[in-house]
Amino acid sequence: MLAEIPKQQPLPTASTTATTTTTATTTTNSPKIYSIRRTWSNQDTERLLQLVKKYGNKWKVFTSYFPGRSAFCIRSHYFSVTHDTTRWTLEEKKILQQHLSTELDPEKIDWEAIRSYLPKRRTIARIKQFWQNSIQPTLNRGSWTKSETEQLKVLIAKHGKDWETISKKMGTRSEDQCRNKWAYEITTMKKGEFSKEEDEALTKAVEKYGINEFQKIKQEMDSKRSISQLRTRYNNFLDPEVDRSPWTKEEKALAIELFEELKNIRAVKLKMNSKRSIRDMYNQLRNR
Repeated sequence: MLAEIPKQQPLPTASTTATTTTTATTTTNSPKIYSIRRTWSNQDTERLLQLVKKYGNKWKVFTSYFPGRSAFCIRSHYFSVTHDTTRWTLEEKKILQQHLSTELDPEKIDWEAIRSYLPKRRTIARIKQFWQNSIQPTLNRGSWTKSETEQLKVLIAKHGKDWETISKKMGTRSEDQCRNKWAYEITTMKKGEFSKEEDEALTKAVEKYGINEFQKIKQEMDSKRSISQLRTRYNNFLDPEVDRSPWTKEEKALAIELFEELKNIRAVKLKMNSKRSIRDMYNQLRNR
């Protein structure tokens, strides 16, 4: 039982008397009870941490200790306090690349150990998702071939939008890749070369929103292009930070050597600290 930790006194609720608050107006004839969103105090947060530490994830039981808060609210607050949900940092990506870039079988990965290497507290689910969508060695991160696109259409016709099953059947594409390919490219997509006007609009939109907000960039441009098309166009052809100079023999030899070791183009790029685009590196390695 949880009786060892004294319960917090219930918060006052609206009554039939004419009581006014800063957030709700009551009437004497027809009183209403308003649900007021309250921030968590340090005391309540500490109480929650103690409860979880001692009794585990008994969210429904914990509602009696925090009147007015649902089990979902309590669970969400706990994870917001104990797990970081911000974007992955470059440091984190390098750590995960180092430890996960050659592993093919998720069952053989010690996820708790991997989590301990990270400077931020991440959930194992998020780490697994990052591995599946960004690091997994079997993934094909290049452009979709016609045969892949046709295979995806066949699988969607058979399995609907069961992206987990579809990804497994594809073998070389993640759930996110399959979902995004269908949502942003197959259903509605403008094809062909980019016009001068498109390039100018894309460059201006990136200057406004940055290189991590292509959903907003697409909306700003009111473009029929997919997010993947816009990102690829900018990263490979418009980004002023990308090195497009001719490859030296030494540079290409190093890239080939590292790819033989790491089996992952993104890992090679990080290791070389290269400003080459992924597409450029892929073409060099393909033609070696």
